[in-house]
Amino acid sequence: MRGFLLILFALASFAAESNKTKEYFHLLMQQQNPYVFDKKARLELQKAQIDAQVQKEKAQLDYKKAVETAKIKKESIVQAKKLDVDKEKVVITPQLEEAKIKKSMVIYFLAFGVLTLILIYIIFKRYQAHKEKLELERLRIEKEIHEKELAVREQELRAQMAAKLMETLASGKLTKEQEEQLLLIAKGSSNLLEKKN
Repeated sequence: MRGFLLILFALASFAAESNKTKEYFHLLMQQQNPYVFDKKARLELQKAQIDAQVQKEKAQLDYKKAVETAKIKKESIVQAKKLDVDKEKVVITPQLEEAKIKKSMVIYFLAFGVLTLILIYIIFKRYQAHKEKLELERLRIEKEIHEKELAVREQELRAQMAAKLMETLASGKLTKEQEEQLLLIAKGSSNLLEKKN
């Protein structure tokens, strides 16, 4: 606002100078006419010329002063704005750093969570594989034990059959075919448990 007033003042000075310049030219025109213009008028003309020159220089100085004042004011406003921006940066910088730290912490926690889930999954799969291996081993051992029990039972049955066969043969009540079949059974050519079942 102050700069605007200075510019208005400078324009008003130019307007006043313009009026004086018009008077000066009017006097010059009269000077051309030797009948109208006398010595006193010439002095007035010179005085008017000097006043016009002084007013012109004064107006130029006022204009330059107003321009310089406006420049200085503008620069001071720019500097004040820069200072305000710098203050805002000083206030915002810690908040930005805090936001960056929080963001990186969230990323690290997510990465840690994902890695933990992957690790738990791998451990679980290994546990399941180990459990299946143990279960298969248990089943294999049970199968071997069962097979051994079957072999033992079969031998017991053979022993019992052999004893009965001896009794039957000793009794002499069997036919020749029955005796041959009993002898085949005794030799182990057929599975006793299969026949029993």
